[in-house]
Amino acid sequence: MGHGNSNKLYITHAEHTGELGQHSASVGYRAKASVPTARAQTPFDCCALSFQPFEHPVCARNNDGTGFVFDLVNIIPWLKKHNNTNPITKETLNPDDLIPLHYSRKPSGEMHDPISFKPFSVHSHIVAIATTGNVFLAESIKGGKDLLEDKKFSKEDVITLQNPHGISERTALTGAASAAVEAKAEKSKAIASKAVTETKKTTPWNISPYSSGATGASLTSTSVDPQTQSSNLLWDEEELMFEELSTLPKGKGKEKDVGKRRAYVRVVTSLGGSLNLELYCEKAPKTCYNFLMLAKAGKYDNCLFHRLVPGFMVQTGDPTGTGAGGESYWGTPFRDEYNMKGAAKHDSRGILAMANKGAGTNGSQFYITFKATPHLDNKHTVFGKLVGGEDVLNAIEKLPLKEGTERPAKPVTITQVVIHQDPFDDYKTRLAKKLARRTEAEADEAKPVVKKPGDDSNWFGVKVGTGQSVATSAARRSSNPEKMSPARRFDDGKKKRRIGFGNFDNW
Repeated sequence: MGHGNSNKLYITHAEHTGELGQHSASVGYRAKASVPTARAQTPFDCCALSFQPFEHPVCARNNDGTGFVFDLVNIIPWLKKHNNTNPITKETLNPDDLIPLHYSRKPSGEMHDPISFKPFSVHSHIVAIATTGNVFLAESIKGGKDLLEDKKFSKEDVITLQNPHGISERTALTGAASAAVEAKAEKSKAIASKAVTETKKTTPWNISPYSSGATGASLTSTSVDPQTQSSNLLWDEEELMFEELSTLPKGKGKEKDVGKRRAYVRVVTSLGGSLNLELYCEKAPKTCYNFLMLAKAGKYDNCLFHRLVPGFMVQTGDPTGTGAGGESYWGTPFRDEYNMKGAAKHDSRGILAMANKGAGTNGSQFYITFKATPHLDNKHTVFGKLVGGEDVLNAIEKLPLKEGTERPAKPVTITQVVIHQDPFDDYKTRLAKKLARRTEAEADEAKPVVKKPGDDSNWFGVKVGTGQSVATSAARRSSNPEKMSPARRFDDGKKKRRIGFGNFDNW
């Protein structure tokens, strides 16, 4: 075809990859290495002076329409020390000439264009408006109007902060970064590069199979930041614990496990005795957990029995002693649990239940009944009963009242709450051990398998397990026909018969 000195009717490999074609796989690398500069540029989110991510970005404008981005805390000390000299161009730069920049960021901290919401990258053409300081992609300012401030601007007001497709030679934007890249390249040649292993992200133990819905919400709502990656919803750890304790085991002999799912506490009173309580953690897990956590935090210490109705109940649990205070362990009211399957009822004396001001308003106050009160069922959550200290409950019921009130004339307080058994602590201990075993197993899987000498040999010292060793032994046997049996030598001359369907590896 007349390429070079060849008259062949096709392009040879040398012509394609060498003198004429320039289509080899390494042509781009050779062309990049032949340019006079490294064409490196300061990262768009870093200060051109410190090469660290900036927090207070300002721009120094150049004569060619480009600009440097500095961090205010870095450039001001530099200008004071070097008599207002630009650290890159060595020209005069006054602090008043610095233009504050305003970047739009996502909640994750990623910078993006405020109009198209496209994230900034090393391939983005980033510009800033000198009159407003807002930063955009070049494609978002074609109308000559700052859409954020609703102000018009001229072509001279556009400052190019990054334009990777329009840099043809060493400019102000690439000078300092190119020198830094060249220095790093020389240093890396002297030091052997170490292999970088990517660490696999661990999957949370409480991840659910359902999506969080953030991607769909960002697609259909203008008030939600755009999300491009779907993420799974995480179950609440406490809700998983409550579900675990409320799910009773089934089968013969499993009834004994119910005792392990209940908590036992001792409420010490100022009367000199104690009220021993059994908490139904399998029937009202969230209510019991609230009571136990408040008791551990000392919220019930020195609480008054502020309300007493003989023949009905006695109420306490308010740290203020007024009957109008008290918060839950989470700081907000929590749900009722009287509608759960197998919920306990107000069916006897000594029932422990939560006081509230209506549906879903449980806090820290609770009461103990003096008789069965079925009219309180489906209104208050029962989470325990009295199992010891009946004499103390009788003494509290017989206390005299202040005239015209339901407050005891003699103040009786809770001195201390002692927890003897807490199934929630046992659950947390089991979970911690399970997660520790899981972490150890993942660490063992990540370790590289190290072959020891002799791993590929059997007890007799013969190498096994590799195709090369089997082929070598077969060749060794075939090279000594005298040691082969007559039947074996006779069979080698025949064509071997295939049995079965053969091997499907080539499909």
